[in-house]
Amino acid sequence: RHVTLVETPATFVHDYLIQLQKGTRDRVTGWVRLNGARLGQRITVRIPEAGLSQSFTTDASGYAAIDFRSSLKLWSPEDPKLYDVLLEAETDQVRDQIGFRSIETRGTEILLNGRPIFLRGICMHEEAPLRGGRAYSREDAATLLGWARDLGANFVRLAHYPHNEFMIREADRMG
Repeated sequence: RHVTLVETPATFVHDYLIQLQKGTRDRVTGWVRLNGARLGQRITVRIPEAGLSQSFTTDASGYAAIDFRSSLKLWSPEDPKLYDVLLEAETDQVRDQIGFRSIETRGTEILLNGRPIFLRGICMHEEAPLRGGRAYSREDAATLLGWARDLGANFVRLAHYPHNEFMIREADRMG
């Protein structure tokens, strides 16, 4: 018996990366890769709130580099700005929420968006806060990260294995 776990179009967005180019605060770079039978397509990256729409064309292997300038409001722990970002191919569409930020070092300083930041944090496992077992929901992530924030943390180290995606997304949302 055959079971379909994920249904996709015949040609779909396989993977992508969109972020600020390292060392800049106004240049969005990244890439997108298609998978399927029709790899040469027009890809449009849209950030509606910022009025941005940039198009690129994938090559014969389904890859396109993304590169454009923009003056987006930058993400920070005090103001965790997330943008809805749409990647639209001719045969598929992906929506994500992305906080654009610049992280660099200067000597012993860590710079967030060009300004020094002092990191205060904890290490945590993916354990359910109010019941036994593994944390698996958005609510679990919000509770754990809320407790870390109540302790004065502005970052967490996720213990030595991949945590579920809710943890990363909620951390971005909460700052």
